[in-house]
Amino acid sequence: MTFSLEIRHPAPVALVDCYVLEELRLDPVDPPPARYRAPGVTCLDLQWLRERLVFAFVAPGDYREDLPEQARTGAFDPTRTRDAFPRARAQELAECPLEGGEAPRRLPLDYVASLARDTTRVTFSETRRKKASSNPLPPSAFADARLVRIVGAMGADHRHWLRYAYADSKDWSDEAGAVATLWARVAPSFGKLQGKTLQKLKGLAHLAVQHGKQYANNGQELYQAARLAELLGVKTSNYDQHWRPRWQALLAGLQALDEEALRAVLAAYDNH
Repeated sequence: MTFSLEIRHPAPVALVDCYVLEELRLDPVDPPPARYRAPGVTCLDLQWLRERLVFAFVAPGDYREDLPEQARTGAFDPTRTRDAFPRARAQELAECPLEGGEAPRRLPLDYVASLARDTTRVTFSETRRKKASSNPLPPSAFADARLVRIVGAMGADHRHWLRYAYADSKDWSDEAGAVATLWARVAPSFGKLQGKTLQKLKGLAHLAVQHGKQYANNGQELYQAARLAELLGVKTSNYDQHWRPRWQALLAGLQALDEEALRAVLAAYDNH
């Protein structure tokens, strides 16, 4: 019996490129720092400052550095004290002897008492010691005093308007100063005007300052169009055509002055 043996070889395999995935480790890199931007002043910040200024200047019970009568604590005021000089002692001091053996004359008792009160030491006994003030300052008193100092140290343009609008200042220089500042800023935009129109426009600037104070504090308009036309002595149609744009320009200039002054106060408050 015969056998046949056949040997078969597999076909050659083509070479294949092999890739090995390895973990790549990199050193951590910090992201670039973000650019810092200072927070801007918002409308809420300005409104908060308006209310804070009113409270600092007008609210009762807080310390007021702008009043000269409060420059000293517990100042003695003799004008409100009762004249308690002993009358018998005044009778003794009233005798005024004269030369030549003449009978002594007597000085008026009120005059003697006034002289003695100015030169006599006053003593008293303390019945109960006060360890603390009977009227303590509120927590916000020092911050309010700081605002009052900042306003007092500002330029005349800003100081006059802030004191007139938010401190309820009765000083004519503050109201007149605010009007002068507004007129100096807005007048160049009106161009050349005749004398009568110019005088009316200056009066309109004064009304705008009063109107702006009312609107800044309670949001109410002080002067309406009909009232302004009456004060100017013109008809409503004339006011709508010629005077209303001027009135709006004055109000816009006053609003810009108000925001500029408030931003200056905030800047000074943050830097101290």
